[in-house]
Amino acid sequence: MSSYADIFTQTWAVLLVILFFGGSIFVHEFGHFLAAKWRGLKVLRFSIGFGPKLFSWRGADGCEYRISLLPLGGYVALPQLADMGALEGGSEADFENDGESETGYKKNLSFFDKFAVSAAGAFFNVLFAAILACGVWILGMPESGAYNTNQVGFVPESLNTIDSRSIDNPAYLAGIKEGDKILKVDGREVSKFTDILEYVMLGSGRTQDGRPSCIFTVERDGKVFDVAVNPVLYSTNPQTVDSVRMVGLLPAMKLKVVQVLKNSAADKAGLKAGDVVVSVGGQKMYSNQQVSKRLESLADGESIDFQVERGGKSMLLTAKPGRIYTTRPLCTLKLGESGGEIALMTRGGDQKEAHSVDMKGRVAVYSVDKSDPRLVRIEAGDVLVKISDKPISTLTQVSILAQNAAKNGGTALVFLGSDGSLKEIVLPRDTSVKISPAGEKVMLGYMVGSDMVTVHPGVWEQFEDALRKTWDSIASLVNPKSDVGISQLAGPVDIVRIMHKLSLSDFSLILSFAVLLNINLAILNLLPIPVLDGGHILFALIAKLRGEPMPERIVASLQGVFMLLFMALMFYVIYGGMWRWAGDRQMSDYDGIRNEYFIDNPINFDDDEK
Repeated sequence: MSSYADIFTQTWAVLLVILFFGGSIFVHEFGHFLAAKWRGLKVLRFSIGFGPKLFSWRGADGCEYRISLLPLGGYVALPQLADMGALEGGSEADFENDGESETGYKKNLSFFDKFAVSAAGAFFNVLFAAILACGVWILGMPESGAYNTNQVGFVPESLNTIDSRSIDNPAYLAGIKEGDKILKVDGREVSKFTDILEYVMLGSGRTQDGRPSCIFTVERDGKVFDVAVNPVLYSTNPQTVDSVRMVGLLPAMKLKVVQVLKNSAADKAGLKAGDVVVSVGGQKMYSNQQVSKRLESLADGESIDFQVERGGKSMLLTAKPGRIYTTRPLCTLKLGESGGEIALMTRGGDQKEAHSVDMKGRVAVYSVDKSDPRLVRIEAGDVLVKISDKPISTLTQVSILAQNAAKNGGTALVFLGSDGSLKEIVLPRDTSVKISPAGEKVMLGYMVGSDMVTVHPGVWEQFEDALRKTWDSIASLVNPKSDVGISQLAGPVDIVRIMHKLSLSDFSLILSFAVLLNINLAILNLLPIPVLDGGHILFALIAKLRGEPMPERIVASLQGVFMLLFMALMFYVIYGGMWRWAGDRQMSDYDGIRNEYFIDNPINFDDDEK
């Protein structure tokens, strides 16, 4: 049952989404409305949303104000610019016999009239973005200090995919090292780490055999040189085909100690909160992951020196790291030589025994290979309740019963899903069983801070960033050599999903996203495409150059065709957005499983032998 705090938080998030997403649409249409009134145009309808009306009222000015069924945007019905009554949710008769007098509005529109009214929506979005940007500037927003650097903090040898596979890391294969500074990506200057990720993702470079490629300009030990890197296409959502270019880098961070665990190796060596770890074993450290990798290279019982800064002074400490359990054991069932795998772990139970295969609890699915049709219904988190009608509570039981079942064949495993449904799979005779012991990690026993800072970007700085991101995204979308496709377009569902997430973390983040959204809306609406504001401006310009309006039949046909294309595109991106949202929920559920896989409070140095 949800707590009152959860209900309040979710309600607040929904209100913020309505305010900033709905508000952005309203501001755009309100700009058209005010400009039309200013220039003396006839305004028949002001609608938020498309399609059939939910409710409406007629104002003293004769305009119908409407809330429509499909929240895909909105419109102001201006028949002097374009007669789109049937597509905007009404019949032509609605627009011709609206009960208004034919006097009191300008009949012969100038080019400026048409331009001013068409461009007003984008102009008001920019004004709204400026107001929001002022809010971000005044309030400030949280940002990881690590992502304000262009220095590499860690380069893992491999990457883990969302379906638990391990793949080679492109940056490691290319020879990128910890401490390198990435100065440029494909010739574009880099000022912070997020630039690196963005430029790689939206890049369009390819090798002669068609693989994704990019060029890093790297500074190492005072020397500058270029490195060719071949990004991998990394799936970002289990429910869609969305994949982005990725190279596998983590930013450098300041290793400032915020806590030293009692009786740990670091505690015994004299490390204190506030110290900054500079090097370990004579090697300069740029991230906690790099420290862990260096410690893993030690032999059991081996001591190591580490240098720290304390109060502006350098100190050398010596410690003997301890090896402790960090993850639970897994039992993996492979359904034949060419079959899929399903990994199981024990949830709950006594935390002191979490590293044991005999710990009692709920045996649940940790990961599953859905490429095997026999496992497609099984989800991470499903609980294994029976094997051969025998109840299950430990991994040892799973191992013994599954091996016996594999000898006999035809044995059923029964799972309980999160929705209360029972799911069954049958083990083939050639099923193999593997127990992976609990993971261990060599640790000194200290914790570093998250290095969060509050930044106050100026209004123009925010505009410049939003303009660059919008332009880069459009350029990448239309570039056939990039890996950004129409399936990755974000629609209303995606915008709501992102805004909802941001509103649950920090108010300034949703303000910042709303700035980007409004700049995006302004630019996209000014594209010279029929049905968009830029299309109206284009028609007006053509009429100005021709000295007479374009034939109404041609204009209406173009508007109709592009409106149908636009509606089809919107339904496509909404459908994709719904699947992405479902994938987000699936990944969120899986994150809960992963959190339990890593043993709670794993560091226990009370025993001197550890």
